[in-house]
Amino acid sequence: MKKFMRSLYVSGLIEATMLLCIIAEAKTIVVPKGTAVKLVFVHALSSKTAKVGEIVPFHVALPVKVDGQVVIKKGSYVKGVISGVDHRKRFGVSARIKITLNPVRSVFGTAIPLEPKTKGKYTGSRSDKAAYASGGAALLLGPIGLVGGYFVVGKQVNVKAGAPFVSQVSQKMVIRLRERRR
Repeated sequence: MKKFMRSLYVSGLIEATMLLCIIAEAKTIVVPKGTAVKLVFVHALSSKTAKVGEIVPFHVALPVKVDGQVVIKKGSYVKGVISGVDHRKRFGVSARIKITLNPVRSVFGTAIPLEPKTKGKYTGSRSDKAAYASGGAALLLGPIGLVGGYFVVGKQVNVKAGAPFVSQVSQKMVIRLRERRR
């Protein structure tokens, strides 16, 4: 009788453990690395006045859903920080601004880390046609072409308030579902 009771007890523990695992799995959602998070600039930004360490506020433009569940609501605040500024230069080299993003809060209170979609790259004009033209002119025209290229100045980065900025989730996140924050 003791063995029978013990086997019932053990099988009950196993069933309870399996049930808890099923319940725990049902109460989590996985946000894959690389999930797009569309942001918009709150204020205008210019490479002419931008400084490293300056705060750049963003808002989430569209709700982010995973498996039909809203994980990040529209309008959520995201704080960006300018981590690099390359001002425009001679020979057609355009200005660039590098922005690091702080995590965004999910509707469940979990911090979700973000990175710009162009991780490690700068925001701004990617057109270096003037620089190539200056180099070509230097080859064809010698010093005269080089002097002419010196007077070709690159473009500034000018971003208007409300302009889009595409970011993505920087690492896979497992979020435990609980009551939404209001």
